[in-house]
Amino acid sequence: MKIKNITISLIGIFLIFGCTDLEENLNSSVAEGANFSASDLLTGAYSSLRELQHEQDLLPSYVHSSDELIPPTRGGDWDDAGLWRDHHLHGWTNTHAHIDKTWRDLNSRSFNAAQVLCAGDATLSEAAQAIFLRTFTDFFILDLFGVVPRRECGEDLLLPPTQQLDRINGVDVLISELEEVFDDLPSGTDPTIATQNGARMLLAKLYLNRAVYKATAADGGAQEGPYTFESADMTSVVNYINDINGRELEDEYFSSFIPANSQTSTEIIFVSENDEAGATGRINNRWHMSMHYNQQPSGWNGFVATVELYNLFEDGDVRKSSSVDGLSDTFGYNAGFLLGQQRGPLNGDLVIEDLKDRQQEPLIFTEDVDLFNSDERRGIRVVKYIPNTDFNINSENNSLQFGNDDAPGNDYVFFRYADALLMKAEAILRGGTDSQGETALTIVSELRQIRNASDLGTVSLDDILDERARELYWEGWRRNDQIRFGTFLGTWQEKETASTAKSLLMPIPAEALATNPNLTQNPGY
Repeated sequence: MKIKNITISLIGIFLIFGCTDLEENLNSSVAEGANFSASDLLTGAYSSLRELQHEQDLLPSYVHSSDELIPPTRGGDWDDAGLWRDHHLHGWTNTHAHIDKTWRDLNSRSFNAAQVLCAGDATLSEAAQAIFLRTFTDFFILDLFGVVPRRECGEDLLLPPTQQLDRINGVDVLISELEEVFDDLPSGTDPTIATQNGARMLLAKLYLNRAVYKATAADGGAQEGPYTFESADMTSVVNYINDINGRELEDEYFSSFIPANSQTSTEIIFVSENDEAGATGRINNRWHMSMHYNQQPSGWNGFVATVELYNLFEDGDVRKSSSVDGLSDTFGYNAGFLLGQQRGPLNGDLVIEDLKDRQQEPLIFTEDVDLFNSDERRGIRVVKYIPNTDFNINSENNSLQFGNDDAPGNDYVFFRYADALLMKAEAILRGGTDSQGETALTIVSELRQIRNASDLGTVSLDDILDERARELYWEGWRRNDQIRFGTFLGTWQEKETASTAKSLLMPIPAEALATNPNLTQNPGY
């Protein structure tokens, strides 16, 4: 499958950029690709989702740009010409390398899925799964950029795509296309493929955000809320969530993020699959990017949580801090947030002791942090995905060696049931009707009880936004949530200036505009 996947990705790039000097190579790739079966193309479409796990893809767009995360420069580390700071400060331009990568990766994966439909031999199930995958990536494209380029089968790939979905009409097209093939999707609970449960979740996301996309200004830009949420849309959210079957909340919160998460967690609905020691994305960045160099496995000492996020949690809430067997007892730290003096083994003796930084100062993580100039100790760290803790001891230097740290098996979670329940609670508060008679309070209370958090007594929309932060932190939904709740343009730690409405959409990359005359830059860029 490697050659096929490379070919499909190459074609996907031409979806965005049109003609290039690689015309001869592209034509040969297209000719080769014409021999692929729909089954092969669908396998490639699933595999290609792994690139979205990259730390320069959806993570900066949805988490770095929100009130959840700070990407501090640490001397010469993590400066990268200000690329990470741009996300936190909403200072993007249309030449931003991460945004360019996200645009290309999402569009190429949408195209990969569309190719299944063009193969001519797809079964009803294969076609339905392909439409789910295309809708899934198109949802992110519409949400981030406000426009979705599309091609019909047989279009000249050396020319720019002639079709595009805008915000106002695009959300309706995505809903219609997915609902049309819903019955042809697999009905089981395998989270590694597109199932009816996955479609229910995606359709609920589309209906929940439909009012946001409909609020489009005359110049094509996004309008700041408050938004008018239709009761019928909110009831659709509730109904789709109610129909999710075979999923329930996990007693152990972090079991959804362990190496065998898709095999053991009853919460997970849809993932990007990683094969331990085999075909994987970059899921290991989810612990490396925050942990210090002297922790185990050794981290990159990068990103930290905002104090606003940390302060949302009460002591005892398992989402804030949980001991994990094999991690906490062996390597000295918990899952969740890391603050204060850090402890761990310095060598193969596995003696847990106080750790130091590279200057031999006590490794004490602090709440205060400077976006432009922080030392290696500042900032609250986050460990959400659990590293594979299988290791050996190098007898020559008594050091720890981790076997699968470069290719771990944790599947990357896109959809899980806790998110679904909080969407249902929000939809009820926004005017949706629940035939099962639940209230937002009963839903949130059940969730918080399992997470060992105290009863709220009452639940407002503001409470829902806070609960989504507590439940889904660093999972990639915060930007979407903050826009819907009207807080995305505000201020938070190390972001002292409110943003303008232009930040509700990302800029379309300059190279895409230069090669596709049918695209128009979003206002303000």
